[in-house]
Amino acid sequence: MKNNLYIIWHENNNLGISIIDEQHRGIISTINSLYHFIQSGQGEEIIKPTLIMLLQYTTIHFSTEEALMKEAGYPAVAKHIIMHKALLEKTRKLSIEANRDQDSDAVLSFLKDWWLGHITKEDKKYAPFLNALLE
Repeated sequence: MKNNLYIIWHENNNLGISIIDEQHRGIISTINSLYHFIQSGQGEEIIKPTLIMLLQYTTIHFSTEEALMKEAGYPAVAKHIIMHKALLEKTRKLSIEANRDQDSDAVLSFLKDWWLGHITKEDKKYAPFLNALLE
């Protein structure tokens, strides 16, 4: 078996907002679990339920983020919500198409690129607003 983790969480990925950081780690953990099952040859059985679970958890996470951004008066909240909706739609489509000639490596790559990119670029933009609110 290859490396157990597909995404290594680094402390510099933290935003300093405990609930958001915890949720981000939970999402990354779910992606790593999917990777583990794919590597062990059980990807076909687990990909659809994992994507559904990820979709549900992501919905909760985005609700948390969006409520905090609104409360903090983050000026780009509308743009951020549009990005959230796009990710939810893409994840929803992936879960519907799961097990239909779907390349599990492509699914993993999408999830990794989107999540790490979103956390390290987009979420870092609102972090100062939320940190000021929560101080």
